[in-house]
Amino acid sequence: MTGSPNLLTTIFAFLLVLGPLVLIHELGHYLVGRLFGVKAKAFSIGFGKEIAGWTDKRGTRWKLSALPLGGYVQFAGDMNPASAPSAADDGLTPEERAHTFHVKPLWQRALIVFAGPATNFLLCVAILAAFSYVNGRLVGDPEVSEFTENSPAQAAGMEIGDRIVAIDGNKIESVTDVPEYTAYFAGKTVSVAVERDGRTLVLPVTLANREVSDEFGNTARIGDLGVDFAAPVIGGFFGASSAEAAGLKAGDRIVAIDDTDVHSFDDIPGLVQPFPGKVVTITALRNGEARVFHVTIGSATVTGENGRSETIGQLGIRAGFGHVVPVGAVEAVELGVSRSFSIMGTMVTGIRQIFTGERSVKELGGPIKIAKYSGEQFSLGWDAFVGFAALISINLAFINLLPIPGLDGGHLAFYAAELVRRRPLDVRSQEWAIRMGVALVLTLMLFVTVNDLVSLPVFGG
Repeated sequence: MTGSPNLLTTIFAFLLVLGPLVLIHELGHYLVGRLFGVKAKAFSIGFGKEIAGWTDKRGTRWKLSALPLGGYVQFAGDMNPASAPSAADDGLTPEERAHTFHVKPLWQRALIVFAGPATNFLLCVAILAAFSYVNGRLVGDPEVSEFTENSPAQAAGMEIGDRIVAIDGNKIESVTDVPEYTAYFAGKTVSVAVERDGRTLVLPVTLANREVSDEFGNTARIGDLGVDFAAPVIGGFFGASSAEAAGLKAGDRIVAIDDTDVHSFDDIPGLVQPFPGKVVTITALRNGEARVFHVTIGSATVTGENGRSETIGQLGIRAGFGHVVPVGAVEAVELGVSRSFSIMGTMVTGIRQIFTGERSVKELGGPIKIAKYSGEQFSLGWDAFVGFAALISINLAFINLLPIPGLDGGHLAFYAAELVRRRPLDVRSQEWAIRMGVALVLTLMLFVTVNDLVSLPVFGG
């Protein structure tokens, strides 16, 4: 288990995640508002007392505030940072009122409000697209190589060698597609379509409820088929690899060593380790074509549990989850969009499951848990940290689109009502709705903060 980062690293990482994401969100509001001629009175990162700031030539006060748990743009005509409309007798001249937010056409107000969550969503798309473009797309054959203990898939009649082609009618092309339709549905019975000997069979599988943990000891419960997709695909080589010297390449799938079929990487050690120096015939698939290689098994010296050294055979190959397919710019953007929508779909599923009792409210997290995860991901390197920032960015987009007064989604709900009624809600009604919405948000923040504190190890979580 990896040690958790220290407090200073955690605080730094938290601010490094939240600050830029809030800035980008509020810039979305600000820039679209400016496009439509709305004057911004204040642009704040954080809430509460101003720590530092300046006023630009347009009269906008740019400031950093004491409580770094969000931010806001206060447009001209807003009574407060929650964008409640000011009173009609605001003392503005007709020219000044023309630059206020609430006199703009409905479609412009809606776009200004929607721009904040949209920028967070687009940031997530951009990060995921960049990862796909730089790293390629990982593809692994969804062929069952073995079963875990008490496997629900095996109990349902699945066999080694079956290839999963669909789950609940959703097409499965790679092992990376499987978690989307299983991980969030522990206990659910899903229809799994598999190909076996040229036939397609549909098997009802009740997903197991399995607890998993990461290197920091964070645990989660996931739905599990109980299958292993560790197909013997070569992911790379190490040392003076005899397999590489014989012509094998990354991405080749080993199907047999001598006359013994190989279904999983777990099959290989027993066929190799006892025979250093032996010449074996390895049959591998490359682009669907079977190829035969004659490989002299290499040797390595290892220390056993008894402290004695022994020589074992090795091929010098690393297990590969699959093979990486290069991705062009257009496909990278398509993958970024589809994965972002998929993440939002899992959020909807999670909230629904909490309301229906399928998931515990203890799984809800707030700023303390975000800070904890920020520090942990930061300690793993920039790739992990930026990927985590993408996840938080789309979380901000999703939460802000909830139809709660005081959030962007609440304002959009007001505008939907205005569109139907053909006139806006009266100012007093909006003001009271926003007050109740803010109270609800603050109550939820208090709840998740207590939830976070209880989950910390110091409290026995």
